[in-house]
Amino acid sequence: MDIEVNCSNQSNELKGSLSTNASNNNYFSKELKNLNNLNICSNTNIIFVPEKNNNQNEIQSQSQIQITLTQNESENQAQMSILNNKPEAKEKEIFSFNFSSAEESISFSGEYLNEIYSNLLQDEKDLLYKPKIGYMNMQSDINEQMRAILIDWLIEVHYRYRLKSETLYQTVWIIDTYLSMLPIVRARLQLLGIASLLISCKSQEIYYPQLNELIDITDGAYVKDELIEIETHILKVLSFNIVSPTANDFYNIIAKSFNFDKRQYYLGKYFLESSLIDYQMIRYPSSVVAVSCAYIVMKFFGISNYKNLYSTDVINESCPQKIIKECAREVCFLVKNLSQSTLKAVKDKYSLPQFLNVAQYCEQK
Repeated sequence: MDIEVNCSNQSNELKGSLSTNASNNNYFSKELKNLNNLNICSNTNIIFVPEKNNNQNEIQSQSQIQITLTQNESENQAQMSILNNKPEAKEKEIFSFNFSSAEESISFSGEYLNEIYSNLLQDEKDLLYKPKIGYMNMQSDINEQMRAILIDWLIEVHYRYRLKSETLYQTVWIIDTYLSMLPIVRARLQLLGIASLLISCKSQEIYYPQLNELIDITDGAYVKDELIEIETHILKVLSFNIVSPTANDFYNIIAKSFNFDKRQYYLGKYFLESSLIDYQMIRYPSSVVAVSCAYIVMKFFGISNYKNLYSTDVINESCPQKIIKECAREVCFLVKNLSQSTLKAVKDKYSLPQFLNVAQYCEQK
């Protein structure tokens, strides 16, 4: 349930190095062409009819073949009957879902959502590469503030090109995972950011900014060959493991299971996206961050069944209630500080009418 929005059209371009560009909410939309529908015709089954032959041997042979086929069909039907009578394995129900129509259920992978959520939790456990807590200690030329500025800028770029939400979260995951493995100089930090965005776009998007556009939004700080070189290097370092379960994946399923309305959904997305900026939040698994943001929303709007989030089936932790509350407090503290910070990309984005002005609504309440 990734709710898409349209960007506002403005003519100002977003350019410049990280050191000279604060978030200024200068977004503009980019027209995309729709693909034509493809009509694919299925192959027609061809039945070969043998010519009539009065030869008695052939007639007898055909009769034997017919008898054999009939026997095989009977055996197959008997086997299918046995299989059909077997009890079906029921998937573990983590959430119950209320869909307003059959079409909504199909579009949201209705009957498979519990299985999808379970698989996401398992994939989160089995990740070969993941961001390491405290990786900034091995970085001698960058710090947490520089990372925060980079992510804030990428949020603007992401919104400018109307990319999928999943692309943003995947981009941040690639950046943190790469920085957990290798040091980088500050002059190439922005290059790492746009290269990670490009890699994420290639795995998530149909339309996305091309090399020249990505170079252009850095105000020519890099050249195309540098971008291609670091993109290749990132893929080699991560052994092409560039996709992982993100907080966005978990949150979308949780929001649907608790029947969040649009305002509740966007408010949770506001908290979720704000958490990307804080380097300290990487110590929480994506599932915990998603559950914590949903927890804040449910407490904020007085939704009484928030305790269902404490289930051990919802996150991969042994003490979920304590961890959820701890993470939720940090997210609230972060959102409060960001409202007074120069890093305003998330707040400006979620103050727009497309998102029901949830950032301002949150402050007012």
